[in-house]
Amino acid sequence: MKIVAFLCTWCSYAGADLAGTGRNQYPPDIRVIRVPCSGRINPLYIIKALLEGADGVMVSGCHPGDCHYLVGNFYARRRFIVLKKLLTTAGFDSDRVHFTWVSASEGVRFADAVRKVTEMVAQVAQGDGSAVRFCETQGDGDVSFPPRGVKNSPLLSDNYFEAQEQLAVRCRRLLEDGTVSSTIGFQAGGETGLSIPCIIDSPDDADKLVWNNRCVSGLSHYLLERSGKTAIVAKPCDARAIVNLIVENQLKRDDVYIIGMPCDGMVDEDGKLLSACYDCKAHIPPVFDILLGEKDTDNNEINRLSENGLGLSDTSYERFVNEINKCILCYSCRQSCYGCYCKTCFMERGEPDWQTASPDTGAKMLYHLGRAMHLSGRCVECGACENACASGVNIRYLIKSVTDFIDETYDYRAGMDLEKEPVMLIYKADDSEIGFLGYTTDEVTHTEGGGENV
Repeated sequence: MKIVAFLCTWCSYAGADLAGTGRNQYPPDIRVIRVPCSGRINPLYIIKALLEGADGVMVSGCHPGDCHYLVGNFYARRRFIVLKKLLTTAGFDSDRVHFTWVSASEGVRFADAVRKVTEMVAQVAQGDGSAVRFCETQGDGDVSFPPRGVKNSPLLSDNYFEAQEQLAVRCRRLLEDGTVSSTIGFQAGGETGLSIPCIIDSPDDADKLVWNNRCVSGLSHYLLERSGKTAIVAKPCDARAIVNLIVENQLKRDDVYIIGMPCDGMVDEDGKLLSACYDCKAHIPPVFDILLGEKDTDNNEINRLSENGLGLSDTSYERFVNEINKCILCYSCRQSCYGCYCKTCFMERGEPDWQTASPDTGAKMLYHLGRAMHLSGRCVECGACENACASGVNIRYLIKSVTDFIDETYDYRAGMDLEKEPVMLIYKADDSEIGFLGYTTDEVTHTEGGGENV
């Protein structure tokens, strides 16, 4: 059995040394990787270890407050908690990944932690009957799940028509008085009635703008390529994306004029409400400069269904593999996502080389899990990834689960407040340690020798 152990060089690695010199015996199953700080451990390393056949992974660093780099482990703590939630949602057994704190003077504690981790990983491996459960490939179509988007959407409501009437007038005025240099919105002309993005810079073109329940595409990423003050027609998820780009310092608030549009949900070519719209709770943009077609939020005529209502709450490994088998790694989900604005994606970097020459199931898992981690605390639940996928891959449930978990744990939902800092870029000294080795709901203690609170 192989357990990969990432150990902080200043505390946990020194604790392992002390366990050796103190003759505190522990199972020889761990393979130690020494790192400068737990805060430097990329979650992709943990995912990669599992996909390459490790039976388990253990991560250990300095106790919070004792970090050699002051706050590295505070940042790492949130990252590890969210990663474990993501892996659990994808169907990976939670007892294969463990996080704990061990100081340089806690040789006994380190030995106890290794024994406990080895015992739990061994139990999981025996139960699976496979030491490389994460790498098993299921046949295409082995598992089927109910289709999404099964409820008809109502016809265009008055909210859309009211907003449509006001839109051209307002945009023409903004361009005429020089408030903005251009406007990003939608125009008719797409296939199957889809409204397509357009950019106008002349008042005479304002009549081209439309607003209906086929304005599916996200527009926020076009702002990254504009200069001068730009107006943008923003439904709630677009407005949330703009807010997040601002708090991540990709845009300046003064450079954007947000024309807020109320939204009752977008539909596909068959008139079915898009799956992301079933779960949507934001029908009014959280931030705007002007709101058109103001709607009655107490009279929402759409009867939305949650994932549970559609019978899609399953978080099994088989479901994850079933979706992964559909993927052809075309990266359309990445290209359509407002949050994927890196100049070079992690999958295309040469060091380390995450992408194999011939992508297999493991490579596709790494991509989707890695991308989900990158979007943790940043996803605005627009569903662009799912809408753009030509293969029908539904990995959005992973990110949705993590988004809900972050909301419950840290009281943060991306794009709702310009004053809130991104949740994964900050920390609190008293942050919960859900998922850590020995965690209890009552308290988290650090005792020499470990015991139940290792």
